[in-house]
Amino acid sequence: MIRRFAPWIAAACGVLLLLATGDSARADRRIALVVGNAHYGNAALNLSNPKNDADDVADALRAVGFEVMKATDASKRDLDLAMAKFARAATDSDAALFFYAGHALQYQGRNYLIPTDAEVEDEVSLRYQLMPIDDVRAALDRATGVKVMILDACRNNPIVDSIRRRTTGESRALGGQRGLARIDKTQGMVIAYSTAADEVAADGSGRNSPFTRAFLKRLREPGLEIEQLFRRVAADVNTDTGGRQRPETYVSLLSDYYLNQTDRTAFDAVKESSDPAALRDFIGKFPSSSYVSDARYRIQRLELQAQEKQLQQIRQEEAARRLDEQRRAEQDVARKADEQRRADEQRRLDDQRAKQADAERARLEREAAQRQQDEQRQKAAAEAQRPPQKLAGIERVEPATPRIEPAPPAATAPSSTAQPCDQDVARLARLRSNPVFADVAQFEREMTCDRLRPQVARLRESLAPTGPPAQVAAPTTAPAPVANAPPPLAPAVPPIPTPQPERLADLKSQPAPPLADQAQACKRDEPRLARLRAEPSYADVVAFERELGCDRLRPQVVRLRESLAPVGTSAEAPRADASAGAAQNRQATVTAAPSTPPPAPEAVKQTCDQERAALARLRSNPSRDDVLRFERSLSCEALRPQVTRLRESLADR
Repeated sequence: MIRRFAPWIAAACGVLLLLATGDSARADRRIALVVGNAHYGNAALNLSNPKNDADDVADALRAVGFEVMKATDASKRDLDLAMAKFARAATDSDAALFFYAGHALQYQGRNYLIPTDAEVEDEVSLRYQLMPIDDVRAALDRATGVKVMILDACRNNPIVDSIRRRTTGESRALGGQRGLARIDKTQGMVIAYSTAADEVAADGSGRNSPFTRAFLKRLREPGLEIEQLFRRVAADVNTDTGGRQRPETYVSLLSDYYLNQTDRTAFDAVKESSDPAALRDFIGKFPSSSYVSDARYRIQRLELQAQEKQLQQIRQEEAARRLDEQRRAEQDVARKADEQRRADEQRRLDDQRAKQADAERARLEREAAQRQQDEQRQKAAAEAQRPPQKLAGIERVEPATPRIEPAPPAATAPSSTAQPCDQDVARLARLRSNPVFADVAQFEREMTCDRLRPQVARLRESLAPTGPPAQVAAPTTAPAPVANAPPPLAPAVPPIPTPQPERLADLKSQPAPPLADQAQACKRDEPRLARLRAEPSYADVVAFERELGCDRLRPQVVRLRESLAPVGTSAEAPRADASAGAAQNRQATVTAAPSTPPPAPEAVKQTCDQERAALARLRSNPSRDDVLRFERSLSCEALRPQVTRLRESLADR
């Protein structure tokens, strides 16, 4: 059964909650009746301030949200009509307030308000000429909310004395009682007296009475709970009257209540705000408001939220920074791994290329050695079969000599010379690995293996400075005769044609390489030549000589290549550089035929004179191509150093 009606019960609870929420959300309905009687029919009862008090209190109550009805100098009828209207308006209201300023009295423990037309002759007229406080309480009881009664009465009045005189005998009820009696407290009611029970309230000398003036002051302060408000009013009145008037308040409320609720309206406007400055401004305007604690709590919540948001932002930034650092670290690891992989691959390729270069170098060295052996054989055969040549009109007949086959290296020298040659070969290999000009020159002077002397000479020349060859010291030790060497042949000096001026002009007209290109080529080739000198290789030197672009370095590269010729063979010198080995071979060929007479000194001198004149003409109008041609056809060996220096001096241009 309960389960069957559970949905209906839940729906009903929701409706009730919605209605309760709507009731609390709507504004409170508050009704007030303000009465001020100053001018009475009996001139002896007139007062100065009650009308001012009623006007000022009515305005103050309207300012704090009360619907105010006002009656001043009200007669008994006017007071009855105003009370009836107030009772109807106060029905089911959230708050009902009654304020009275004027004369009042108590009789037999009951309090009465005195209308302006009251004529009190005896105690019977009290019931019909005055308004009992009980009627006011009856009107206030129609409200469902808070009920407030404020009585600024019990001022000095002669009515009690008049009644005492007119009645026979002295009434105990009237005797010695001048103020209002206490009213029995009712649940949900607040009763404020301007003075203590059975005492008289002062009218005051200003616009308002002391009590009304203090009440207006505290009513303007929002956020004062009603009991706290009247305590402050009592303190102000007691201070203002010097202790002669002591207001009293009776409160019978189950919860706090505030007459001035402007702070609630202000707080409703800022309570959901996310700006702490608005809440602090509310606290500054309403320091005594009950909502101050709520405002401070809201500020703390906002500050905590701001701190949490800031901390969250800091944590997010820290997490982003760590993630970025981790990503960078991973990128660095990947980059280093890629660099290591590339380095390993490059090392593997370099090793492979080095092996291929070593194999190619060994192959080229074998081919060069084989080619030199073949050329030596062919040259020896050509020298043996060469017919007589004429030199400067002198015919030289060379006898036919049989072809001499080169003997194996082991048979060319006795065993006594094998050991010095082995020592010189090892020393030459060390010098090639770390060539120094002074060490090579010293080795050339001290060496004993004559078959290595051409290679040592070429190595020394490759290390010489780029200046004229005359600055390089020639070896002081003459080459020793080689055992079993064929006799030298007489040098064949062909006639040298004299270069004609027009031919020199044609050769000179050929454009020379730009100086900027030569300087750039030399700047590029010099480091490579230094590396080749540190680690010489015949194949690398040959390749570098083919790719050389700096003419100034070509003589050094040629000498370096000739110094690297295999041991026991003669490197093929370019035709531009007539080597001493060729002259020795020719001398050996001539020596092998002792019957052939050497050329006449007059013919050699005539040839040298002609070539010296041609050299003088070349110096007056030098051209590298003409000098190269002249050097290839040169027969006077005495002029060869000069021609070589002239060619080298033109290579720097």
